[in-house]
Amino acid sequence: MGKGILKGIIADAAVEKYFAALKASTSYILGLLVGQGEFVVHAAMTPLKEDNPDGLMNEDDKDYILDHAEHLNRMVPGGLSVMGMFVVSPSHQTKESHMKMRRTMAAVESRVSEDRLWGFSEEDTNDRVMLHICSNTNKVTCWIMNIKEPSKSSKSATWSYLQWMTAFWPVAVCPMDIDLMFPIKDKTRHGLMQAMKDGMMRWAKKTEASVCLLNNKHLPAKTDLNPPTKRNNSQRIKIQGQIFIPTAGGKLGERPSTASVQVCSCILRLKGSLGCRAYMNPARTTAKTTTMYIKRDIIRSVYNSAKNFFEHLINDENSAKAFMVSQPLAKRVFFLVPDTGISLCDYILSSETEAAVQERIREWAGFTIPDGQLHITQQLVQGRLEWHQDSEEGMDSTWVPVYKIQQRRKITMGVAVASGVSLVACLIYSLFLEE
Repeated sequence: MGKGILKGIIADAAVEKYFAALKASTSYILGLLVGQGEFVVHAAMTPLKEDNPDGLMNEDDKDYILDHAEHLNRMVPGGLSVMGMFVVSPSHQTKESHMKMRRTMAAVESRVSEDRLWGFSEEDTNDRVMLHICSNTNKVTCWIMNIKEPSKSSKSATWSYLQWMTAFWPVAVCPMDIDLMFPIKDKTRHGLMQAMKDGMMRWAKKTEASVCLLNNKHLPAKTDLNPPTKRNNSQRIKIQGQIFIPTAGGKLGERPSTASVQVCSCILRLKGSLGCRAYMNPARTTAKTTTMYIKRDIIRSVYNSAKNFFEHLINDENSAKAFMVSQPLAKRVFFLVPDTGISLCDYILSSETEAAVQERIREWAGFTIPDGQLHITQQLVQGRLEWHQDSEEGMDSTWVPVYKIQQRRKITMGVAVASGVSLVACLIYSLFLEE
């Protein structure tokens, strides 16, 4: 950007409508922005604390704000992220309040990055948006913060709205089968959670390196899936994705020479199917970007489903016995953001009611979902704890997941993992090992 040229941030008109309602309050309100690049598609107010209904802005409330960021980050599909924050207050922004926003934004980025299992690419931006709205004068001040260089001064940016901005954003969908197994040394509840995350990080790297077909074609990276000739159409472009994870070995069923044998006390298995979804703004619809967003949604949705399952396992003292019989994993549900063309998502356990999910959406996403508007994209698959007396020499943490699917699918090129849509489920097999 040349000297004197301000970066422009564009928000959906639905965000303007949301801010208009917030400005009627006399409280000091903070919230988060969801979007892609320079486009903001949704704003969500951080819920007011019950013991401080007049406002929550002080340094002691940082953990409460970060919890909001963590929950909202789980609700975004591929292509979207928690990209900034906003403050609505009766007074104008001061230097002190600006610095407080910078510290909070840095903490928010740190929290959401904890569940980011993929690496940054040249397609990603380091810019985070900080917006201040004075409810008395309606003055809007927008700043851009480079999250990779937080010590540098923020840059001013313009802020504007666009009617029906996301109504016809292209959407990519990708149904996928998985059958993964991860070795576990520590059979405690916390050991299961850590083993799940470690295994997911290894699998995420394979998924990032996988081959992706778009509309049944392997396209060059710079191919535009939404060329200018189609951008004026009144119909949304839908892109069908398929993921192929290459095998690490050579011939079918052959164990890779780089495999290592790891002694473990039990095996964590993730098995089932899921439906993934990613949104792209019209300026970011190359094959490379679309593929990246699809893969990230696959990684995030599998991880979130498994994480919800194990958080429930850890928090419930009686869950160890309960999961000795078949239990379902969290199901992914999508719901439309009002007055936009974008859907967010959440994960619902079998023990939860639709009303409980609606309350969670109201609290963390900032709007109300009518009855019957939650769209479940995954079918029911069971998960349970099984205890076996069988003995094994060890389990290879690198090749087993691929090998298992390879044998099932009988494919020589790689592992085809596109199939129908159903829930990701988890089976934990405890295998007692001999010395």
